Amino acid sequence: MPAIQNKKLEAMRHSAEHVLTQAMLKLYPGLKMAMGPATEDGFYFDFDFEGKISEDNFPKIEEEMKKIIKKDLPFKKENLTIEEARKLFKNNKYKQEWLDEIENKGEKATVYWTGDEFVDLCNGPHVASTGKIGPFKLLSVAGAYWRGDEKNKMLTRIYGTTFPTQKELDKHLTMLEEAKKRDHRKLGKRLGLFTFSKFVGPGLPLYPPKGALLRRLVNDHVEDIQSKEGYQQVWTPQIAKAELFKTSGHYDKYKINMFKVLSNYSDEEFFLKPMNCPQHTQIYASQPRSYKELPIRFTDFAMLYRDEKPGELSGLARTRAFSQDDCHIFCMEKQVDDEIDKALTMTKEIMAVYGFKYRYRLSTRDKSKPQDYLGDPKTWNKVEKWAEKIMQRNKIEH
Repeated sequence: MPAIQNKKLEAMRHSAEHVLTQAMLKLYPGLKMAMGPATEDGFYFDFDFEGKISEDNFPKIEEEMKKIIKKDLPFKKENLTIEEARKLFKNNKYKQEWLDEIENKGEKATVYWTGDEFVDLCNGPHVASTGKIGPFKLLSVAGAYWRGDEKNKMLTRIYGTTFPTQKELDKHLTMLEEAKKRDHRKLGKRLGLFTFSKFVGPGLPLYPPKGALLRRLVNDHVEDIQSKEGYQQVWTPQIAKAELFKTSGHYDKYKINMFKVLSNYSDEEFFLKPMNCPQHTQIYASQPRSYKELPIRFTDFAMLYRDEKPGELSGLARTRAFSQDDCHIFCMEKQVDDEIDKALTMTKEIMAVYGFKYRYRLSTRDKSKPQDYLGDPKTWNKVEKWAEKIMQRNKIEH
């Protein structure tokens, strides 16, 4: 989940999510609560419920939420041992699974009480009491697999949002309505830019002539700018031996997201490539290089393939087949600052043509999951601090 910029708003939305869950338990006693966070745009919660919930039920749920908010119940934090938490949630398999993870990390369990009426496994943050929650609105209902895994049970997910003032909420709701009109999935179909076929498969877009032309124009624009900056186009095949990905580390860390390719003539493993990095390193390594040649900049518009979960596919925003202007720079350490500065300037020039409003996110490790990363932690620390300084020097908010 992206970081939420406004911590007070995060606390309010997290608290509203607890109020939603409390209201649902009151109205539908048979359901089990699973999990749900505050998000960048609101909040959601997943419920294990054998009945059916639709947006027609929202007025009743919202009315119950308003009653809880009106009571101005305090949010109270309590630290528990794993054993105490297991007893508290003894009839909830989802909470037991979360507690397994907490126990494996050697941590204690934290719960938040809403008055004395409701409790959930939670690290916060929360507002002081339910009365501090601003105007809210339930937005939609959808199905979601427990923990995003289609092998698990399908749960009922309810989305909502809240803001400090009615004016801010109304502005957000108006924006959502306008966004629906401009939904790229509707526009793409209406304008003949892209389509999908059940015979081709989910997440595999098809581009008719208009869409293919638009793709080419976008590529040409990027290629022109990259060429001026010294990038050289390369071409790489769409499949590669498993040995390549074992060497790069993707086989162990990313194989679950890769499509395996079977040969009729060999038992050797091949995969459709999910990224260009490993193959670009092989082009670089294909001949002796001198430091005088550096930096060497490669760019590649090859198709990439990732085995995304069915529930996460969404128009062109999340597909299983896509291309990107994938660039890799081979340089000396003393050239890194200058190369990143140039790449940031080039990005601004490319994006300026489209008039997009955008922001930067600096991706760093999740230090709680060191097993997911390759390399020495000292090198990671150095590079992360380095990247942070470059962002600050370029006065880029992130």
